[in-house]
Amino acid sequence: MLLRKLTVGNTQTHNNVFLAPMAGYTDYAFRALSGKLGYGLMFTELVSAKGIVYGGKDNSVLVKKEEGENTAVQIFGGDAFYMRSALESELLKDYKIADINMGCPVPKVYKNGEGSALLNDISRAEKIISECAKSGKVITVKIRTGLKRGDDVAAEFARMAESAGACLITIHGRVREDYYSGEPDYEAIARAKKAVSIPVIANGGIFCVEDADKMIENTGADGVMLARGGIADPFLVCKLLGKPSPFTLKDFMISQIDKMTEMYGDRRAAFEFRKFVPYYFKGKTGVKDVKLSFFSSDSAVKTKEIILSL
Repeated sequence: MLLRKLTVGNTQTHNNVFLAPMAGYTDYAFRALSGKLGYGLMFTELVSAKGIVYGGKDNSVLVKKEEGENTAVQIFGGDAFYMRSALESELLKDYKIADINMGCPVPKVYKNGEGSALLNDISRAEKIISECAKSGKVITVKIRTGLKRGDDVAAEFARMAESAGACLITIHGRVREDYYSGEPDYEAIARAKKAVSIPVIANGGIFCVEDADKMIENTGADGVMLARGGIADPFLVCKLLGKPSPFTLKDFMISQIDKMTEMYGDRRAAFEFRKFVPYYFKGKTGVKDVKLSFFSSDSAVKTKEIILSL
C-alpha cells in the first residue's frame, strides 16, 4: 500500500497505518509498545463520556498514555451534552484528537442508544459531532456500514460527519450484526470515500500485508486501521511500513507484562495478559502446555517466568 502522511484537522499523522480502539486490548501497556513499532496514529479503548463526567474510577487507567504518544482518545455516548463535557474535562486535556465511537456492536452499548445505534439516528449523531467539534479538539468518527446485512449508510453518514465538523472518518466495513466476521464491504467504503473530502480510513479483516493492499485497492481509502490483525501479529505494522521490528515477540511480551504490572498490580496483570495469549500463539504447534501455563498463572511474576522460559 502507498504510505503517506495524513492531515487531520490541525495535526499531521506520521503515516496512514492506524491502530484501532479495542476494549480490553489497546490499553496503555499495549500502546506504549506499539507506538515504538511506527503507527501513524493509535486510539485508546473506548471510554464512556458519562463515566468521565461523573468521575468513574477506572477512567484514568483507560486514558493513561506516555508523554509524546501519538494517541487519540475514543469516547462513546448518546448525549451531546455529556460528550462535549467529557472532551472539555481535565482528564482529557492532554489529548488533541478525539474519536467518537458510532460503530460499537456490543448489546449493552447498542441498547443504550450509543455506538452503532447512532447509525440509525443520524440527526442525533449530527448533534453529537457538532457539539464535540466545539470542544476545541480535532474530531474523528468511527462507524460501520450499517446495522443489518443489506444496509449501506456509510456515504450518507460520512457526508453528515464532515459537515458537522469531523476531520476524519474510519469505516469498519461490516454491519452491526456481522460483529467481526465476514468479508468487508469494500464497495460501501469506496462510496463513502468518494462522498467526502476528509480522509477515510478503512478497517476490517486486515491480517496481513495482502489484506491491506486489497483494502486500499478496492476502496481507495486514505489508510488502514489494524484491529485484531494488529494483536495477532503486533509486528504487522512494521511489515506494512517496510521496516524491521525493534522487538522479538518474546521481548514484546516481557515489556508488556512489566507495564501491565505497573498499571494493574501483580495479580490483575496476569489475568489481563491471558486474553492476548490465544492471539500470540495462534497457529503455532507444540504450545498447548505453554498456553495452559499462562491461563493457570495468577501473578505477573509467574507469567513473566513463563515468557522467559520460551
